[in-house]
Amino acid sequence: MDLKSSNNNFAICIGRQLGSGGREIARIISRKMGIAYYDKEIITLTAKESGLAPEYFEQADEKHSTPVIGCFSETGMPYYCFGRVGGSSAYLSNDHLFNIQSETIRNLASKGPSVFVGRCADYILREMPRLLSVFITANMECRIERVSGYFSITEEEAALKIRECDRKRAEYYNYYTFKKWGDASSYDFCLNSSIMGIEETADRIIDICNEKILK
Repeated sequence: MDLKSSNNNFAICIGRQLGSGGREIARIISRKMGIAYYDKEIITLTAKESGLAPEYFEQADEKHSTPVIGCFSETGMPYYCFGRVGGSSAYLSNDHLFNIQSETIRNLASKGPSVFVGRCADYILREMPRLLSVFITANMECRIERVSGYFSITEEEAALKIRECDRKRAEYYNYYTFKKWGDASSYDFCLNSSIMGIEETADRIIDICNEKILK
């Protein structure tokens, strides 16, 4: 897929901390700009195109460990599972799953203007002439409040969930992009949704896109 030839398309890639409202911000951008929105849908589409069950991509989603193993039945037909299975197994690693998913993301981006949430889309689409990468952060108090409300858990549980999710996302992003997750130098812009609020943060990203990408 030659993304350099997709001059009429553009993509907005949203990286985000858990509880920052990044997914909601991306949806607002999609609605207001009238462009496609891709998040968990990427897993379903990748599974459909690859012929693999969605569970394999869900298990590997934003993780770079736990290989999937391709096994062969007595009839010679392949099936897939996690873990080591005897001597007839052949690893289908998370690296391979990442490559399959990357191709799906590039195909989606080539079809028209889009906003992507996570999954290293900013790195995968780095050859697009019109690409805006944004990282959304928020104050910890706001993140804990949002996560505890969304998952109906205590503030202490929310704080633990946030730390674990941030760790996994950082490991995944750093491993596949050779950049640093959440670091300002890895993105075009970093915005704190606690300062402007969800709606205004989305509006600011749209303004930036119009000023810097679509001018």
